Amino acid sequence: MQRDPLSPELDSLWRLLWKEWQDNDEEDVVLDSGKLAEIETSVPELQGRIKTALAYLQRAYYIQYRSGVGEEGIEPILYDVYEPRD
Repeated sequence: MQRDPLSPELDSLWRLLWKEWQDNDEEDVVLDSGKLAEIETSVPELQGRIKTALAYLQRAYYIQYRSGVGEEGIEPILYDVYEPRD
């Protein structure tokens, strides 16, 4: 599967998601509003664009996620992150 190269901020997001997913033993990770705010702090270039960035990563086959209903409404739930290759 050939993927387009990512911008530096999208690459940072992808690697951050990889670490989060690995730290959770490759189990589902709920990206609720608190987690999304934490990610925006880590990758400030994505401020206000985090959900758009997630959608791009999914369309470009870097991640897979689904939406679920949580305490704060519909929340993206990460369920697979393709391994970064350096």
